[in-house]
Amino acid sequence: MKWVRRILLFALAGFALIAMFIVDAAYYGAGKIITRTSSDEHRIIHGNPETALDLAYEDVSFKAEDGETLRGWFVPAASADVGVVTVHGLGANRLQFLREAKMLHDSGYAVLMFDCRGHGMSDGSGRIVRLGIWEHRDVEAAVAYLKQSRGIKRVVVFGCSQGAASAIEAAAEDKDIEGVIAEASNLSPREILTVAIRRARPDLAPGFVAMMTWIAVWRMGGRGMPGPIDAITQIAPRPVLLMQGSADDTVPPNDVRVLFDQARAPKSIWIGEGAGHCELREKYPQQYRQHVIDFLTRYFPISK
Repeated sequence: MKWVRRILLFALAGFALIAMFIVDAAYYGAGKIITRTSSDEHRIIHGNPETALDLAYEDVSFKAEDGETLRGWFVPAASADVGVVTVHGLGANRLQFLREAKMLHDSGYAVLMFDCRGHGMSDGSGRIVRLGIWEHRDVEAAVAYLKQSRGIKRVVVFGCSQGAASAIEAAAEDKDIEGVIAEASNLSPREILTVAIRRARPDLAPGFVAMMTWIAVWRMGGRGMPGPIDAITQIAPRPVLLMQGSADDTVPPNDVRVLFDQARAPKSIWIGEGAGHCELREKYPQQYRQHVIDFLTRYFPISK
């Protein structure tokens, strides 16, 4: 009967509105849990390579695929053979890789540190959690800038957390990326959202959490898109270095082993005992430098 159908339609509409409200809360709440920052912290830039590390640099900008302007710093090197694009995590900005820029520059590599959309000085809203779904295209734009505007012949991408996931996904699509260094990448947006929601609301039923994450990924525009666990198989024969701390409390610590098993040679892995999320550099500074620079010099030696 008509009145029954109307009641059912109203009930479904009400359920959809309630579900979307809950998903929005989880969507932004998960981002807050993952970043652990204030809503504006990712926009703040203090210092630069010259004032902090006595490194010459240039302010640069370039366009992303959808026309958004991305901004960053280019630190040149004596050789233009190899450049490294650094990719910060969710809620961070280019400053996350400032110390790595010094390490890379001193080893002869040009460096492009840039802000992904919605972070630092780049265009876009920082309130939207994307988990690499859009940011990996920003990485591809940064690689194109190095090659086309700076004449860099070979480009490696180096990311942490969301930046690591973005680097892996970008390399799967863009053959101009010749190597990947990824620390603490998640396996997929659904996985990391599920982890965040369960930590925030352990009382929720698993089926309800699954529905929430599915809708959240759909809202991000990521339904049907491969996550890092799918994309990493497409990187070979280009080399990849995977790293993670065994005490990571943001990304499940075993994710790095899962990614490594799925990756194809040439591949390397380093797990830092007792290190938290993106804390390898702080806890193991010498080993961190050794693993990163050994990887680069092995596969991307600088021409003398």
